[in-house]
Amino acid sequence: MHKLRDVRTFYDPASHIWRGLPTPSLWNPDQSLGQAVLGMLDRTRNKVVQICADSGVEVTGAEMYLRTVRIAQNLIKLGFGTRSPENVFAMIVRNGEHTAPVLFACFALGIPVNTLDPTFQRDDLAHMLGSVKPKLVFCESETLVEMIPACEMAGIAPKIIVFGDKVTGFGHVEDLLVPTGVENTFVPVHLDNPSSELAVLLCSSGTTGRSKAVSLSHSICIAHVANFFECHASDILFAYSSLYWLSGLVMVLAGTLAGATRIITRDPFTVQRTLDIVQRFHVSTLFIPPTQAWAIVNDPEVTADSFRSLRLAFAGGSVVSASLKRSFEARFPGKILEIAYGFSEVGYAVTFTREGFYRDGSVGFTRPGVEIKIVDEDSCAVGIGRDGEILVRTKLVFLGYFGNREATGEMLDGEGWLHTGILDGSTRTG
Repeated sequence: MHKLRDVRTFYDPASHIWRGLPTPSLWNPDQSLGQAVLGMLDRTRNKVVQICADSGVEVTGAEMYLRTVRIAQNLIKLGFGTRSPENVFAMIVRNGEHTAPVLFACFALGIPVNTLDPTFQRDDLAHMLGSVKPKLVFCESETLVEMIPACEMAGIAPKIIVFGDKVTGFGHVEDLLVPTGVENTFVPVHLDNPSSELAVLLCSSGTTGRSKAVSLSHSICIAHVANFFECHASDILFAYSSLYWLSGLVMVLAGTLAGATRIITRDPFTVQRTLDIVQRFHVSTLFIPPTQAWAIVNDPEVTADSFRSLRLAFAGGSVVSASLKRSFEARFPGKILEIAYGFSEVGYAVTFTREGFYRDGSVGFTRPGVEIKIVDEDSCAVGIGRDGEILVRTKLVFLGYFGNREATGEMLDGEGWLHTGILDGSTRTG
């Protein structure tokens, strides 16, 4: 087996820094997400870009473009189209038919959007809503029972637009899809410096206290999030992850900018549902967290042929053990379970395994544009095999934790290194 060191990952013994290939972003990060997304939808007008597994409804690039523009224009009519530091939206929704066009409309208007978990209880909702203070909230109708008291606890009174069932006294997302008559006049926002303009607020993992709002720019979403994995135009993608998860945002952006087809469902994970969706739609790219992967591997109904359509299966979100990887690959001969490790503050997989280049316990090779080092208690870089904290640096950095300079300073140092807080005793890669 050939090694990847000095081929895809490089180690500098003088600085003790690992580096990935100096590969540029596939898409130009010097533009707004609205420009990137609408530009690609316009080029895939006749292709099906989204299929709802629940209803069977197919949406072409042209229809997704039209829905995005109508939502954006109707939000402007409601007085929510003006960019300002205080104008932030929140989305607390599952993967329904209207989720992507609402997200894309926010991008097209240049309005930052905070993506939250629709299963959050009022305490967690109030914490995040109180931090971000959105002017407009999109949420599931059944979430209102937690959403309304959460807003009261946070001391905010945003306009609320619901997905799902219509509820008296609240706007509905379908109201934003009515024709405007001027759809062909819409132009997505242009940003002079997209690397410093806020696009998305993700929740941090909360491993060091309550979740914080991770601020990602338009540029980092294009250069990192959309390049999280190698997505092909011919791919059919599926993941259960909502937009709350980095993996959910990855599937939407990577799939759209690559011109691929995304399969969506509002329903929760079950092994049988996963098998049905993969087989019915011939899914080629599947993201699964470790808990779902183990459930699939251990289900007696699963056969070696269940995932015959897969080109790429990858797992992440928490520790992926060598045992899980080996078990998955034994269960599905000829298929590889790749392991991706990243974090919200980078919006990227900083390491990724690659087919046969795997050693038990490895996290894979350093990704293009990524630098990794391990430092001791005195913040000095140490050599291979030494204990210390893992630090990561990329050309584009996150914009900090929204409204929390102290936490930002603890995570991001003056040289652009992100302090992961992860302690490791080995820097062997490839």
